[in-house]
Order: sequence, then C-alpha cells, then structure tokens
Amino acid sequence: MKIDTKVIENSVIYICLILVLIGIFVLGNIGSYRFDNQFFFRQVIWIIITVPFVLLFYRINVKKLRKFALPLLIFGLLLLIGVFIPGVGIRVNNAFRWIDIGPIRFQPSTIARLIFIFYLVHFLVKNKDIIELSNPLQFLKNFIPLIIVPLLYCSLVYIEPDLSSTIILFLIYLSILFITKIKILTIFLILLLVVILFTVSIKTGPQFRKERISAFWKLLNGEKIDREIEKKYFYHSKESLIALSNGGIFGKGSNQGRAKLFYLPSAETDYIFSIMGEEYGFIGSVVLIFIYGTLILGCFTLAQRANDLFYSFLIAGLTFNLVYNILINICVVTCIIPSTGVSLPFISYGGSALLIDAVAIAIIINASRRARFQKRVKVYNYV
Repeated sequence: MKIDTKVIENSVIYICLILVLIGIFVLGNIGSYRFDNQFFFRQVIWIIITVPFVLLFYRINVKKLRKFALPLLIFGLLLLIGVFIPGVGIRVNNAFRWIDIGPIRFQPSTIARLIFIFYLVHFLVKNKDIIELSNPLQFLKNFIPLIIVPLLYCSLVYIEPDLSSTIILFLIYLSILFITKIKILTIFLILLLVVILFTVSIKTGPQFRKERISAFWKLLNGEKIDREIEKKYFYHSKESLIALSNGGIFGKGSNQGRAKLFYLPSAETDYIFSIMGEEYGFIGSVVLIFIYGTLILGCFTLAQRANDLFYSFLIAGLTFNLVYNILINICVVTCIIPSTGVSLPFISYGGSALLIDAVAIAIIINASRRARFQKRVKVYNYV
C-alpha cells in the first residue's frame, strides 16, 4: 500500500523531534554524571532559537530565492573567508573553522554547505537540457561555474583545515551531478582529478595529517604503532571502541557508562554515538541507525515524488548532506575511517549544527509540500 506523501512529511518531522529529544536526554545524562550541565542547557537554548528559523523556512517560497542564488553564493564565500579574518574568525585546536559574533559562535562551513547545494541545484535545473547532452569536454568548456564554485568552496574549507567537511561537500557535489543525469564519464573524470589532487595535498600537506593516515593504515594491517603516535592520534578511537565493546548486546544501562566519566573526550559532540552504544548496547545502536535510516528513506521518497525538478533535486541534495554526516560520524566512532570532526545530526551538542540541520529539514518539508500543491493544482486545471 502506497503511503500518502503528507504522512511521510509528518513522519519526517516526528522522527527529527525524536532524535532531538534523544540528544537532549543523552546530554543531560552525561552532564549529570560530570556535575556540569552547561552543554545540556546550551542545547536547550539553541533549540528555542532554532524554532523561529524552522517556521520561517517552512513557510518561505524557496523558488523565489532562486533569483538570489548568486548573491547567496557570494555570501557563502564571504562566510568561509571570514574565519581567517582576525577579530572575526577564531582559532580552536589549531583550526580556523569558527566565527565568533558576541555570544554566538558558529561554523560557516555548515551554512555554506546549504548555500552550495541551493546554488548547484539552481544552476543544474536552469541548464539541465543542455548539460545532459554535454560530453566531458563540452561540460568543462560551457559550464565553468560547475567547476569553479565547488573548487572554491572545497578549497576554502580544506585550508581551515577541515578535511571531513571538504569530503562531505565533494560527495554532495558528485551525488547531485549523478541524480541530474550528467554523463557518467564526466563524473568519473571529475572524481579522478579530485583523487589526484587529494593525494598530492596529503603528500604536501601538514605532517599531522600524513602521520594520522599512515598510522591508520598500519592499524588496519595489524602493524605495531609507536606508543606516542597511538596516544596522539588514536586515543579517541581506542576509547570509542572500548565504550562500544563494553556495551555488548543490551548495554550497561544509562547509569553505568564509563566513557562519559571523562575517559572519552568529545563525548557530547563527535563521539556521542559511542556513549549511547556503551549504555544501550548493540540493540540501542541498531535502533538509532534504524531511526536515521527511516528518516533518510522518507526524505528520498519525498524527493522522488516531487513532480518539480527544482524541488526534487533540492530535497535530494539536502538529504545527501544528512546521509554523509551520519555515515562519516558512525564510521569514525567504529574506527572504519580515521578520526575526524563530524557531529551526529540532531543528537550531538552543537547549536549552529542543530539549527542548520533543522532548517534543512524545514526546507525539505516546504519543497515537498509545494510540489504536492503544484501537482494538485495541475490535476484540478486538467479536470
């Protein structure tokens, strides 16, 4: 039986609310055992701040924003450049990823990612008929923005440095190109070029990045790693695996977790999944992954059902953003890939990340609702 589109839209909203409540509960749990509830209360404040933004982007006509696609693109670039301006951007752990304005601190790359998706979808839909017929050389010659814009955005994020966000941005770019039916050979050549550039950047980049990747490969191959290197690059990974293994099948219980007692740094942010895995076990982890899976499936279904190309691609692009954030975070905490700073959407502590993820969902529901209304009007006029 086909589920009604409106039911799916409501389900997506409810699932996001459930995830936010789970995050608040876990943050409160961590804070109570550390006698420090600052992250819990800050997250509650950010949830309150997020509500009006969600309502705004739920109601706004996103198609009318297309005429501001270029100014928004420039605004995104200015945000990314802003992190390097003294007095505007701030340095945290040797990285310039944040802008500090009074009491508000946010990560521009999260906002820029949404702008990037919006502009990319706008450009592709505007030129879709021509792009589909273009071979790689024609694509390179006639559609410079599809090369220059991703290169600028990815380069600025990379030099912050923020490799994980760069990878997410590029994966979103490739995914959107794929769903808009750009020739596979063109996508393959872009991927090949980026792999070459990535390899060169790692070879010529910061020493810590080369050491981390080298040590990770040694770990995968079962080779012995120097104790100092392990302590420097794999402390988080080691403690994360300990937490997950301690959880077993059913977990130790919300009052019995060890990792949250300062054994695992970044427990409130990047490694909150490990805390949940230890306390609620393999079953709890699978349930959480199932909830995320249901959310993603619902969003992609909305993209598929939207009878308007712009709405369809926009929903899909925003969903890809969620997919890659969830996937990379879980892969990091389970040591499938090297440690990198990516939070778990709606659950990890982080006000600006929560706001942007919630806005993305609001736009998804907004686009789906408008596409559904458009379809109903067309059917009515036809009848």
